[in-house]
Amino acid sequence: MCGSSVTSKVGDVPTRYVGTVVKHGVAGRSKSARQAVLLRTETGEEFILRRLGGHPFHDELIEKLVGKRIEGSGRTTGTTLLLSKWKEL
Repeated sequence: MCGSSVTSKVGDVPTRYVGTVVKHGVAGRSKSARQAVLLRTETGEEFILRRLGGHPFHDELIEKLVGKRIEGSGRTTGTTLLLSKWKEL
């Protein structure tokens, strides 16, 4: 699963991304403002990470990825990447 950070964005086809997992503030000064776990891709895109079936705001498995470089695949919805699988690089 190496190579380009984005391989497909068509319909229900899972997309693959490569990047570094970081924790960063999202939603500015709104009521939804919080520290979220993000994937910062090689192309500079950022996606809030969620695990398919995981808690939307605090998922310990996702939290453990902070600071690591991963390759993951899943579906994007807006600025969120719903990870179905990933591996550390």
